[in-house]
Amino acid sequence: MKKFDVEFLEPAKDFMDNLDDKSRKKVLFNIWKSREIN
Repeated sequence: MKKFDVEFLEPAKDFMDNLDDKSRKKVLFNIWKSREIN
Protein backbone atom coordinates (compact mmCIF):
# COMPACT_ATOMS: atom_id res chain seq x y z
CA MET A 1 0.00 0.00 0.00
CA LYS A 2 1.45 3.34 -1.06
CA LYS A 3 1.15 5.91 1.74
CA PHE A 4 2.27 9.05 -0.12
CA ASP A 5 3.64 10.34 -3.41
CA VAL A 6 7.10 11.81 -3.85
CA GLU A 7 7.81 14.90 -5.92
CA PHE A 8 11.40 16.05 -6.31
CA LEU A 9 12.13 19.77 -6.16
CA GLU A 10 14.64 21.12 -8.66
CA PRO A 11 17.53 21.26 -6.11
CA ALA A 12 16.88 17.61 -5.23
CA LYS A 13 16.97 16.66 -8.92
CA ASP A 14 20.29 18.49 -9.30
CA PHE A 15 21.66 16.68 -6.24
CA MET A 16 20.55 13.30 -7.60
CA ASP A 17 22.14 14.09 -10.98
CA ASN A 18 25.48 14.62 -9.23
CA LEU A 19 25.45 11.25 -7.46
CA ASP A 20 27.14 8.19 -8.89
CA ASP A 21 24.83 5.46 -10.18
CA LYS A 22 25.14 3.18 -7.14
CA SER A 23 24.38 6.00 -4.67
CA ARG A 24 21.46 7.26 -6.75
CA LYS A 25 19.90 3.79 -6.83
CA LYS A 26 20.31 3.43 -3.05
CA VAL A 27 18.68 6.82 -2.36
CA LEU A 28 15.78 6.07 -4.71
CA PHE A 29 15.32 2.61 -3.18
CA ASN A 30 15.18 4.08 0.33
CA ILE A 31 12.64 6.70 -0.77
CA TRP A 32 10.52 3.98 -2.40
CA LYS A 33 10.81 1.80 0.70
CA SER A 34 9.79 4.58 3.09
CA ARG A 35 6.75 5.32 0.96
CA GLU A 36 5.58 1.70 0.96
CA ILE A 37 6.47 0.44 4.46
CA ASN A 38 5.38 1.51 7.98
